[in-house]
Amino acid sequence: MPGPVCSLSSLRSALNNLYDPRVLRTSPLIKALDAAPTGDASTWLRHTLIQAIDSLRPEDNVPPQSPAQRAYQVLHFRYVQQCSQQEVAEQLGLGVRQLRREQRRAIELLAQRLHERHGMEIAIGQRNGSRKGSRFGAEDALLDSTDLQRVIEAPAGEPAELEAVLPAVADLLQPMAANYRVRLRTAAASELPALAVDAVALRQLLLSLLCVAIRRAAGSKLSIAAKPSGWHVRIQVKGTTLRPSPEPAPEEAVNLATARRLADACGGSLTVTADAGEFAADVVLPAVEQIPVLVIDDNVDTLRLLQRYAAYTRYRVYGAQNPEQAFSLAQEVGPQIIVLDIMMPRVDGWELLRRLAQHPATARVPVTVCTILAQEELAISLGVQGFLRKPVSRRAFLIALDRLLPATET
Repeated sequence: MPGPVCSLSSLRSALNNLYDPRVLRTSPLIKALDAAPTGDASTWLRHTLIQAIDSLRPEDNVPPQSPAQRAYQVLHFRYVQQCSQQEVAEQLGLGVRQLRREQRRAIELLAQRLHERHGMEIAIGQRNGSRKGSRFGAEDALLDSTDLQRVIEAPAGEPAELEAVLPAVADLLQPMAANYRVRLRTAAASELPALAVDAVALRQLLLSLLCVAIRRAAGSKLSIAAKPSGWHVRIQVKGTTLRPSPEPAPEEAVNLATARRLADACGGSLTVTADAGEFAADVVLPAVEQIPVLVIDDNVDTLRLLQRYAAYTRYRVYGAQNPEQAFSLAQEVGPQIIVLDIMMPRVDGWELLRRLAQHPATARVPVTVCTILAQEELAISLGVQGFLRKPVSRRAFLIALDRLLPATET
């Protein structure tokens, strides 16, 4: 009996969040693949996707400009290595628009490989004029749009204040709510932390989601509540609904795909539950500077640079220039991630790595090495979870931290 059919947007979402367990655990791909997860579902799905990408790697004698090589390179650099579209385009000598076309074709090829290896069914564009195929095609066209990409890839700005954005969004939606006879109620906990999210992306995420919720809650009430949740802020949308079926209309599916894509791009997640009696959505977004990161480097300029890189993100960098400072700070702030330089005087990073593994304040904290040395294989063999070569870009630094979150988040 065939399993559930997924859209390309579900596959794309999993690829964009390949190292985020919160997103992967709720991915519809898990149910669509024929094998049951062994161990943690997010780890299993990540390994399944990476193995499928690796299986597309052509033989060495295949020309570098061939479609097969291009598809593999796009998938590997864009998703396994988590490079930006601009970085991949420059590396492959393509324009960004051309890269997007290559990226879509590569994802379709990956979907076919997942079907061959794991029985996954995926709707690719229009299929025999069916309504489901049409809906998936509309979602994917939206997610490939230049306008949405500009919002997603905009440079980081000031943290978004949900206490200001939420009332403004509710006011904007009041005329639509009145048309559907929906009573909107908003409630936010006092002293919510700022969000490590662009304000424009947050506003559009909420508008896209609430447009669907209002339609579903016609003739009743809709509540929107926000509260802190660990290192995140949780936004819960709840409403009763008279709609007989959880299957969304085509325009609702596009709005939900937009909201989900924006949540993914912000480092968060969106879960929607809809049945004959209730519509509920749970948005989880990262709070700014909540996750403590200990950086150990004798160079004060490097410490300041990495602190600037982390500004307005979910991370707060604490810098230490020697082992004494490092262990003192570790006991004080309880770091969730450690970034360690190797070339330091008196005690080098390899010796300090041994001490970190023995100290009760740091023994269970994942470590990424950040060094000018080309010794990644040695670092991994000694138990570190990540490796960065100096000089380090802001994007590479943040991606390295994101990859360690599976070891730090529950």
